[in-house]
Amino acid sequence: MEFEHETQRETHDRVAEYLGDFFDSPFHDEDNGHFYVRYGSTVIEIAVEPYGPEEAVVLIMAYCVQGTQLKENLLLGLLEVNHQLPFGAFSLVDQDVFFSHSLFARSLDPRTLLQAIDAVATISDEYDGRIVSQYGGQTALERIRDTGGRGRRRRGGPPTEIEGDKN
Repeated sequence: MEFEHETQRETHDRVAEYLGDFFDSPFHDEDNGHFYVRYGSTVIEIAVEPYGPEEAVVLIMAYCVQGTQLKENLLLGLLEVNHQLPFGAFSLVDQDVFFSHSLFARSLDPRTLLQAIDAVATISDEYDGRIVSQYGGQTALERIRDTGGRGRRRRGGPPTEIEGDKN
């Protein structure tokens, strides 16, 4: 992975260290530099992205539901939930629903990162079952078990095996 600036590199290294403290074996994708962990029944992707010439953001994203039916009620419901949540937001890529939250790198500490991972996973866990029961699709872990991880966001996606369970 190539970094755009030193802040991104330093943040990536700190995130790797923190995740190693929190989880037994977080998966690190060498190609894109992203980390993947299983937290409860959710797969979480953590990425460090540049933000301007001297800042970086840590993106914490849950694979909530994949392959759902995009009905108007679902789309409007997710927008309403986004409006009510104090942080983070649901998003869509094709027929996949994600929940994510970002943190600025300069103020990142271990406690804040773990709290954000916990909150993203909790919200994803809270909504994935509701979405699947009403609109179909699969949770991230169901998709991994059934397809070996196919059905990916962008060019990435959750790896086929996730270690480092946090329960």
